[in-house]
Amino acid sequence: MALVSLRGLIVIPFVILATLAGVTVYTLSNVTLSNVSDNVGLHYMQEVESRVYDRVTEFMAPLSVLAELNRDAISHHPEWLDDLDMLAGRFYEQAIPYPYMTFISLATASDGRYINSTRDPFGNASHHVATNYTNSPGSLEAFEYDPYSYVGKHIESEPAYKNYDPRSRPFYQEAVQKQGMVWSSISPYFGYHSLGVGLSVPIYDQAGELLAVTATSVALVSLDNYLQNIDLVDNSYVFLAETNGNLIASSNTNPLYQTIDGAVQRVSLASHQSPVFRQAAKQLEPGVHHVDILDKGYLYNVRAIELPYGQTWLIGVLIPDSYYKGMLAELSEGLLIVVAAIFISIALLGSLIARYIGQPILRLNSAVNAHSLSQIRTLPDTLSHVKEIHSLNQGLQKMAGDLSDVMQNLEQKVAQRTSQLKDENEVLLEQSTTDELTGLHNRRGFNFLSEQARQHAEQHGKPFAMVLCDIDFFKQVNDTHGHNVGDEALSAVAQVLKTNFRESDIIARYGGEEFMLVIAGMEKDELMQRLQSVRQTLVEQPILEDVSVTLSFGVTHLQTLDGKNLGDIIHDVDTKLYQAKNTGRDKIID
Repeated sequence: MALVSLRGLIVIPFVILATLAGVTVYTLSNVTLSNVSDNVGLHYMQEVESRVYDRVTEFMAPLSVLAELNRDAISHHPEWLDDLDMLAGRFYEQAIPYPYMTFISLATASDGRYINSTRDPFGNASHHVATNYTNSPGSLEAFEYDPYSYVGKHIESEPAYKNYDPRSRPFYQEAVQKQGMVWSSISPYFGYHSLGVGLSVPIYDQAGELLAVTATSVALVSLDNYLQNIDLVDNSYVFLAETNGNLIASSNTNPLYQTIDGAVQRVSLASHQSPVFRQAAKQLEPGVHHVDILDKGYLYNVRAIELPYGQTWLIGVLIPDSYYKGMLAELSEGLLIVVAAIFISIALLGSLIARYIGQPILRLNSAVNAHSLSQIRTLPDTLSHVKEIHSLNQGLQKMAGDLSDVMQNLEQKVAQRTSQLKDENEVLLEQSTTDELTGLHNRRGFNFLSEQARQHAEQHGKPFAMVLCDIDFFKQVNDTHGHNVGDEALSAVAQVLKTNFRESDIIARYGGEEFMLVIAGMEKDELMQRLQSVRQTLVEQPILEDVSVTLSFGVTHLQTLDGKNLGDIIHDVDTKLYQAKNTGRDKIID
């Protein structure tokens, strides 16, 4: 019997099947388009909501991070309160990366001394420090920031406040009363068209005695500008509000507060000029809702933002029904035709395949799934009169023979490739843990090796030391001589460190110009001699022509580890390095 072409088989029309498929497609299309349009609207709304959520959480994160950082640092170092000028500089530098961080402040409990880093709510150039003790006790005045003395020249143009005692201010009293982190009420900044919110926390010493209160504050005008500039479809709205409905920011340009007879009143969703916001105020439960406003339907989603320490805000997004339903309506007719054609084609192909090639395909499938080359070889030479299936059968027969030869060499090739991959992985591991510029371990290499060294020292009762050093005034080297010279300085310092320490010691480039040393089994006297040798080498043998390079060191040497972890030790050497940098540089603090 002659072979038949598979293409020649697919020619018989199924009129009745096509008619039934058309009716079915028409019904299913209406339901599908409705569901798709709803999903399109919901997806768009949730995408906008997620963008706002990410922006708000990222924007608000520095408040709690800085408050916790300063609380913990001062709690462990109460002696810092003896030098508030230094803390004023610390706060000023903390605020630099955050243009809308209006205040970072601290008030002492014992005598009411007060410092802050302050800038205007719009992130402009007016950024300075203020104290109430520099010129006269209790007089709160503004000063320029000085990178060396921290509290610089008095700013005459800024107003002074006499008899300023921060202990009478709400931020102080509320934190002391709660004995923990507390949010301030959202309110306008005096003299600026912006809302602000703050976070304050008391600081206690290790005995539980109140030392001070530190606070952070941020201007919310950035969030309002973000919502007003976010790309929304026509007649859509997005807002950020407190749980009581008071607005924090919105895509609407109307004011967020108003002053009536000298009193400030926040604008809420319920009192807003927009009927859309007034209707939204009636439903603030998180979830998806549908509301009708002025004969127009809106899909409305509310999501809660859980900020740290019990603060909850709400994101609301409203989009008109016409957006997500109308955008797909014009595709309905064409979609019906396409889907109907697909269903008819599938019906035709299914009928023909089931009749003419189903059984041979099943036999081929059974032979292949048996995972046995011998079973494929037992198939008859003429399995089907369809040319394609016949060709497939012949190809499988030949493939079975070829595979027998291939499998004989497969194990050897796999073993060879496994060995090659192992060698390549070892090279990649070395590259990923080595600093390209200095040849030292990088941060990843340090993390990988330092814990091993700590565990070894603890298990064998050996002394353990960690040294964090930093090139003094490295930024000036880069700014004055260029980054190429800076790179030369880094490489040269790395070489000096390697020369003065053992091969078994871990030397890593920990940061930009920071180097970390981990030394096990070395007594403190020897360690200090080696560090002094590093300093002497840098003085007697300058590593760069016309460029003086010195190092500041923070050292922690433990005769026994007694269970101390790396995090505690790193924090200790970081603190000591900070002391070295702020007490003259080019010195070793242990």
